[in-house]
Amino acid sequence: MTGLLGFAPSVRLDAVAGGAVLEHLLAVLREALSNVARHANATRTDVTVSIADTDGGCDLVLTVQDNGSGIKPGSRRSGLANMADRASALGGSLRAEPAADGGTALEWRVPITDRP
Repeated sequence: MTGLLGFAPSVRLDAVAGGAVLEHLLAVLREALSNVARHANATRTDVTVSIADTDGGCDLVLTVQDNGSGIKPGSRRSGLANMADRASALGGSLRAEPAADGGTALEWRVPITDRP
């Protein structure tokens, strides 16, 4: 995605996934980075894959945060809808909101049963 973005995203992997979760995770990451490249005018993007403990077990969490222009009101949201559908199919959720320092913060979270 470096060529499409115009810069290399910062990537931090604190967790691994396999099977259907990995397939969904990679598709969501591609869509998120594509959205940054096409819409955000960002100069920095941080990607993190981690595990978060929950009351009932643990979640695999993908975060993608950029320093771009943010999600514009009234814009088409088909990419976000696809990411939300992928999370929902695995019993998870998607949250996309303005980042504290500008840009957009996206969190894709799904429960996992086998902790690596």
